[in-house]
Amino acid sequence: MTSPSPDVTDGPVASRRGRRLEPALIALLALTLNLAGNGRVSLWDRDEPRYTQCVREMRARGDWINPSFNAEPRYHKPILIYWLMRAGFALGGDNPFGARLVSALAGVATCLVTWELGRRMLGPRAGRLGALMLATAPIMVIESKLATTDATLTLWLVGSQFCLWELARRPSAGFAAGFWGLMALAFLTKGPVGPALIAVAGLVSWWWGGPTACWRRLRWRWGPLLFLLLTAPWFVAVGLISHGEFFRFALGNQVINRVAIGMEEHGAFPGYYLLTSLGIFHPWSAFVPAALLAAWTRRGTRPAFGFLLGWVVGPLILLECVRTKLVHYYLPAYPACALLAAWLVLEVVKDEVNLRRYPLGRLAFGLLGGVGIGASVALIALAMVVPAHVRWPSLVLAVLMGAGTIVAMGRIYRGATERAVTGLAASWAVVLLVMGAWLLPSLEPYRTPRIVGERLAVLSRTLRAQPVLLTFQEPSVIYAVGHPVPTIKVWEQLYEQLRLHGAVITPLLPHELAEFHRRPWLEAEVKETLTGFNLNKGQTQTLRFTLVRERERRSTPSAPPAIAHRASGAAPSSSRGGTGARTDAGPPGPSPGAAPGRPPAGGSRR
Repeated sequence: MTSPSPDVTDGPVASRRGRRLEPALIALLALTLNLAGNGRVSLWDRDEPRYTQCVREMRARGDWINPSFNAEPRYHKPILIYWLMRAGFALGGDNPFGARLVSALAGVATCLVTWELGRRMLGPRAGRLGALMLATAPIMVIESKLATTDATLTLWLVGSQFCLWELARRPSAGFAAGFWGLMALAFLTKGPVGPALIAVAGLVSWWWGGPTACWRRLRWRWGPLLFLLLTAPWFVAVGLISHGEFFRFALGNQVINRVAIGMEEHGAFPGYYLLTSLGIFHPWSAFVPAALLAAWTRRGTRPAFGFLLGWVVGPLILLECVRTKLVHYYLPAYPACALLAAWLVLEVVKDEVNLRRYPLGRLAFGLLGGVGIGASVALIALAMVVPAHVRWPSLVLAVLMGAGTIVAMGRIYRGATERAVTGLAASWAVVLLVMGAWLLPSLEPYRTPRIVGERLAVLSRTLRAQPVLLTFQEPSVIYAVGHPVPTIKVWEQLYEQLRLHGAVITPLLPHELAEFHRRPWLEAEVKETLTGFNLNKGQTQTLRFTLVRERERRSTPSAPPAIAHRASGAAPSSSRGGTGARTDAGPPGPSPGAAPGRPPAGGSRR
């Protein structure tokens, strides 16, 4: 039981055919799922429009160094994702499809690297099945459909693990250079989190019997120099351009604060990743506990088990110690989970036993049925309360999930575990295809921020008025307008825009419009009213597109009071409004303590 399970079709001809056909089919499946519906689904607040608008603004300036969002510096992440998304714009256009193209291709590449690593580590069948599981895992597909950093970071880290495994087998300058190059790419994508995840995985792997020779073969004489050669130029350049502000914000806010406090209301309970993985990595999460136990009991027989255990458990330990928790932080460990789950299935088949009689096999059976059927029932309940054009894709998804789960459970009960897993992969491929191509596009009428941004752009052109945002300032509004939009925090900033442009157009919530009506020196004329369900807020909202002019000038000596704080996702910068001496009894929005009118206090993925 210590050698990879041989594939019964593995002759020389079949092996060569499989080496060519398997990766092509896996890539085709992953690419189809990752791209389905991307051009018909607008960007999801709040991170997608932030990244995409950054790319737009950098392209408009011809800038390759200093990222900005809404004309303000954005120092949340290093530069590489913006460079890659510019390439996506060149290939797919300045639209959601082009913005998401890099993540989609990174997801495909991750599946292919997992396939090859599985073949080398556990055998051809395990590599094939592991890649198939990863390609049909909801979390992998979802992250590969988002214009964010996580799918790209996962590719670099899985590639780094591949290099470490090969270095464990034999010395290689090429794989050592590949490791340091991939570490540099990870650092340029999301800072120190990538190297930290690899380091903690290696530490746990060493503790549990994984290979150690790989770390000695990393060519420490020149490897770190290669890393610095690739990363230092941009970090030095942005440090000089920002006068050190990038490092103050990136280290203080994005690293220290995320470790020490639950930023942006993203703190969570211990065991958060274990619990959420049951859903977002379903159906393959059902097999992971039994796979971990089986690998643990055999870790002394093969270094591969210690390697994979470290890859799964090491990042889990690190991320549980970090106060800020988000489901996608654990994404780089799911390829190892997929390989272990695939190995378990093939071990059950080889031993000719029923999965339910395997250690923790009954737990796997219960998790598969409980989560799958529970999700189906929840979707049916949801379909009863949503509009018809959302109801039908929800019902189809519920039927597909429920039927696939019941059929798989029946096959496992009869001992046909491999057939059950193959059927699950097929059913979940269809589920994810329906989700991307039908369900998500059906939600577009409820993407209020996008609609607001599009109408604001049209009214601005028609009325020749400057668009500005008060409380309602979701990033996708700015993206939909197509250019930076001044955001108003104090009355004086509004007056400054009126002095510069004569008139402004802005979407106002009802209580904000009332504040304008209390000021006779402001002329506020409602041009359009939009009422709809805001998917981001989970509530129905009414917005009135209001043309604002100043009837007369009046001056006051005191400084204006601050209105509700801006969303925490904005990079630190001086405000773009005026700083004159005019003030009023209250701000354009509600007072800072009035929760209903405050801009969203976070919710951003990092």
